Amino acid sequence: MSDTVTPAPAPVGPARLSAGTVRQYLAARSRLGDGTVRVLLLRAAPLWEGPVVQRTAGGLQARVAVAPSVLAVHEQILGHLDAAAPPDPKVLVVLTDREDTDLDPGLLARVYGGRIRSVDNWEVVQEAFDARGLDGRLRRETWAAEALLDAAATRGWPSLGKGLLSRDEALTRLARRRLRLGRRDTDALGGPAAHDDGDRIDPVTLFRWTHIPGGPSLLRDLRGPERAGLARFLAEPEQGGSTGRIITALVDAEHGADAAAYAVVCAALWGHAEADHDLYRARGRAERWLGELPPAQGDDLDRLLTSFGHNGEVYVRGLVDRGEHRLADPVLSRAAQLVTQFGAQAAAAASPLLAAGLDARFTAAGRTLADGATETVTAAVTALAEHALAADGATQARIERVRMAARLRRWLACQPEVDIASVADGTARQIRELGWVDRALEHLEAGGDADDVLADAYSRIGAQVRAKRRELDRTFSERLAVWTADGTVPGAMLTVESFLERVVAPIVACPGRRVLILLIDGMSAAIAAELGEELHGHWSEFDPLQDAAGAPARRAVAAALPTLTAVSRTSLFAGTLMKGDQSDEKRLFPQHPCWKGAPAAVFHKDDLRSPDTGSPFSTALTEALANEHTHVAVVLNTVDDRLAKEQKLGDGTWEAKEIGGLEPLLRAARANDMTVLLTSDHGHVVERRGSKLDVVGGTIGSARHRTPGGPVMPAEIELAGPRVVWPEPGSQIVALRDHDTRYTALKAGYHGGATLAEFTIPLLALLPFGAEPPTGWRELGDPAPSWWAEDAEHRAEAETGSDSSATPDATAARPSRKQTKKATPPVPKGAISLFGEDEVASPAPQQPAAPAAEPVSVTASAPAEDPAAALVERLMATALYQEQLDLLARVPRDKTVLPKSLAALVEAGTLPMTALAERAGQAATRAPGLAATLAQLLNYDGAQILEILPDNRTLRLHRAQLIEQFGL
Repeated sequence: MSDTVTPAPAPVGPARLSAGTVRQYLAARSRLGDGTVRVLLLRAAPLWEGPVVQRTAGGLQARVAVAPSVLAVHEQILGHLDAAAPPDPKVLVVLTDREDTDLDPGLLARVYGGRIRSVDNWEVVQEAFDARGLDGRLRRETWAAEALLDAAATRGWPSLGKGLLSRDEALTRLARRRLRLGRRDTDALGGPAAHDDGDRIDPVTLFRWTHIPGGPSLLRDLRGPERAGLARFLAEPEQGGSTGRIITALVDAEHGADAAAYAVVCAALWGHAEADHDLYRARGRAERWLGELPPAQGDDLDRLLTSFGHNGEVYVRGLVDRGEHRLADPVLSRAAQLVTQFGAQAAAAASPLLAAGLDARFTAAGRTLADGATETVTAAVTALAEHALAADGATQARIERVRMAARLRRWLACQPEVDIASVADGTARQIRELGWVDRALEHLEAGGDADDVLADAYSRIGAQVRAKRRELDRTFSERLAVWTADGTVPGAMLTVESFLERVVAPIVACPGRRVLILLIDGMSAAIAAELGEELHGHWSEFDPLQDAAGAPARRAVAAALPTLTAVSRTSLFAGTLMKGDQSDEKRLFPQHPCWKGAPAAVFHKDDLRSPDTGSPFSTALTEALANEHTHVAVVLNTVDDRLAKEQKLGDGTWEAKEIGGLEPLLRAARANDMTVLLTSDHGHVVERRGSKLDVVGGTIGSARHRTPGGPVMPAEIELAGPRVVWPEPGSQIVALRDHDTRYTALKAGYHGGATLAEFTIPLLALLPFGAEPPTGWRELGDPAPSWWAEDAEHRAEAETGSDSSATPDATAARPSRKQTKKATPPVPKGAISLFGEDEVASPAPQQPAAPAAEPVSVTASAPAEDPAAALVERLMATALYQEQLDLLARVPRDKTVLPKSLAALVEAGTLPMTALAERAGQAATRAPGLAATLAQLLNYDGAQILEILPDNRTLRLHRAQLIEQFGL
């Protein structure tokens, strides 16, 4: 045996008690606070670093003293209990490492409980939470007991009501209280303070915490064991996970306040950018920001940062989407600085959140507009709209310009025909096509772009469009000169002098109908297209011509010449070609026979002034609108006034709220059950770097016309005949036919010339949703041309596709109804059935599918060469369509209803339900049922091919999805 003697282990003394432990121990013994002078002996290391006087949440105060020896214990007890004056506080707590056997039994009998009491931190924790027990996993967190007791402070912990204190709840409460997690600092984050308790501490909670001034320092300033324990807890998958691991590492590296910004950069580096040498170098710099001891290495760290970046990007995007710019803007600004610091510029260009990513998308859009395929342009526009910063007002205007450029590019790709067959053909084309071109071009011209690539694309597209418009206007002006000189009868074409007779008179003839004519002086077809698009959200638009052939359409009205207010507006209100002024209009308008003796009145600019602050209109206009027999016309001068003063810069949009008086007048029309005719007296051309044309001979009559004399320049054309009524009927003038020339000083826009934009007057016939239209009126679908929609390339594909695309093999490749788990959605509850019981043929389930699936030709409603009809023919020939048809609860006996409906939707894209029912030969009351039937037929496998818009009365067919879903 060895002679070596192993020393006995040194005895382990009692642990040191923290102030929190003592405080919570006292709080659990309410009898100590009954006012009696008492001494409490606690077995503990005779060391104390806390305040001498301790106060519990219940108001109990106690003085704490230490006694390292028996004598010291005796002195403390006797000094407190036998003091000459009552001690304050009345309770003394003595911390000693002596045993009961060391003390005089008589003295022990005078202390609280008659003995030295041992303290178990976990028992105190259980008492502090008023819990019936503790989770065993919590006890294994040896650091947590003292931390929980210290964190209780003077507030204590909310009672669990004798429930079990789990590890996750205890540590969650501890983390929230220690780190102020979930508590919103009013100055920093706004809103009320949150409670200490709550569910998991998720990544959003952690990211918000990093914004609190001094928040990350709270973790770094904790004692070592508690800091490490809370960091491990925050990094658990059930809590912050990867976000918790990275944020606590950033806190240790003193970068905690930049966690959200760092996450945005990590999302670009590890989530969006393509790998190359520069990317890996930038990643290395970013990793070093985590300090000397990152939370992982190699692939594990990559996975951590990928997840962390994703979570941070989602969090910051949420801030942006909710408009919390006080938090989001500093984060994104700091992220941009970190991009530079890490050399991550290439990665930032791929970010859907950073401004650099938005700039890169604008540049990409410029490249695709210059030479990309149509599908690529559409994808570029979609990518722009999906960027987090796209919601900003200025950015929205920029994106809208990109959309407009894409539309113009599609229009140019259609190779627009420059031949104009007649004046009527030209004005109709201006309304249905060229006005939309002018609208898109004005958006480009109004703002341009700071991005060089995009600006160059705009310049090239704009130049091509202007050149094409110049050709069209010159061709039109030649047709106009011949037509005017010959005095040709307008025929079916609407004109200012026939407006009252052909449009207004049939309305007045309907019993109980009142008319409100809103004449927006100078409104062009382009502005009308924009206003009409906005008004379609609350108003139905109709074709007001009873005797018109063809599909319903927005109508054009031909102006008088020259295209001036004194000529065209007076002619419209008088019902005859003439030159006049406001007094002539007020006198002649109510005398027109279209009113059939009913009162009618015109109100001009000065007539609209309200008598007091609270009135929207003048007294006379208010009375006229309220009079159930009076027809009213109101002139609104906003557009004409704007053209004379300033150009819209940065944003080419015209909204209803910008037209002074328009919105309150529309509200009055709705309230008084009036039929609204929104029109103008002439259009205008916009100043786009135009030039002044010097006149040699002749007298200048306006910015865009003059009297004859001297040579006629290429930009001019001579006009003569009965339609020229200035300076007197049957006169002769010289008018400008190019957009970019003028005779007078520079203004924002001009009129008086012979272009399509000036000569064509738009007409919008409007009724509130659900109102019964006048006799002969037909509701319009979407009046936008096909190239206007962003899925125009898919429409073109559908219209030009051959029948060979619907081969048996292609059709068979579609999944059958029996192979899919999703069923066709039923007819919505409460929907009106399209067909009465006596008109319904219910399909027999036991019958073979073939007889019921026999396709019905659409040629009954459209010629076979019609592209829309051709697409419907291919659709109805597919097996999937037949399967959907078999599942309909009600099938119409008239087998042409569905083909007609489908052809109308394919042709229009967007169509009111009532207009669809009309084109299918059904009553308007059956429109909701028809919509429900078509939705059940087309919306296969959860796809929303036929969408009911939020107004619950308009349908939109997504043609691209139709083609894809049915394999066309």
